[in-house]
Amino acid sequence: MSKLTRAAATAHTLSLAAMEEASRYGTRDAEVEHLLLALTLDADLGGQVLRSLGLGLDRVRDAIDQERATQLAALGVDVSHEPSRIVFHETAGYDWTPQALAVLNLANTRGRDGSSIAVLRSLLEEPSGTIDALLAQLGVTKPEITAAMDQAENLPDAATAAASEILRKVHDVFVPAPPVEVEAFVADPARIPEWEPSIESVALTDNRWEGRSTSAHPDGRPVEIRDGFHRQLIQQSASAAGPAWRFSYPDAEHANTRTVGFRCEPAAGGTQVRITLAWDRDPTRRPNRLRSFLLRPVFRVLLYTQLTQIGSGITRVFR
Repeated sequence: MSKLTRAAATAHTLSLAAMEEASRYGTRDAEVEHLLLALTLDADLGGQVLRSLGLGLDRVRDAIDQERATQLAALGVDVSHEPSRIVFHETAGYDWTPQALAVLNLANTRGRDGSSIAVLRSLLEEPSGTIDALLAQLGVTKPEITAAMDQAENLPDAATAAASEILRKVHDVFVPAPPVEVEAFVADPARIPEWEPSIESVALTDNRWEGRSTSAHPDGRPVEIRDGFHRQLIQQSASAAGPAWRFSYPDAEHANTRTVGFRCEPAAGGTQVRITLAWDRDPTRRPNRLRSFLLRPVFRVLLYTQLTQIGSGITRVFR
């Protein structure tokens, strides 16, 4: 993965998680504390460093709530606001504050590569004092985090999530829940609509699982569904790594099928999930090699978008 691609992927992943966290408080502005929360969910080194120091999602959330209560009390304001569920995927109009955006920009300058650990280093340099106050609440110092980052970056590189096929890609996510719970969740066909955005409901019909394709966006706008694509057949797929599902369109002749598989492994504070998404061409159709080559960048973006949506759906359930 190139530096530019990695930086873009990191920014997208962190933005998604941070704005989901902001939505719990009914705000559309993702601030530096939301960026810190997003890093606790990061599957790469930045998140691994924080979790190794005991800075998981729930603990950082509590510190943010306590710090806000302290600030309001100093102003003579007694406001109790319990956060709600994540509604980012159902709403719109979110953006970074200038302070948070400056942190992300800094992670791509001064020789930094835009990775999550570069974002964490930049966050520690944020001058507003917000991160200083939160770390004081958490009982962790900047030198301790810096030392852990230095040690992590000196370790040999682990195997990266990569796949060379045009229509196959893998993606790692961190889920703040035990592996047994996460694996049970992704292995349950009845809960597929909670992580697969193309399916709005499932039902067991004639001893097989069928899904209805999503007919409306979260904001209520209708989704245009082509003829033959309203119904999806859901079948278990053989996989030694973990649960895997195969989705096909029984009413659409020559339609491609897709397989989504999961490998759940223990990690500090939760589970590291490797998601594999593969589209299988109809074997009766002869592939157009020139067209496939020209559309390769489009396929990459499409697969990455689908994977991040699946990963976000899984983590939302356990947050």
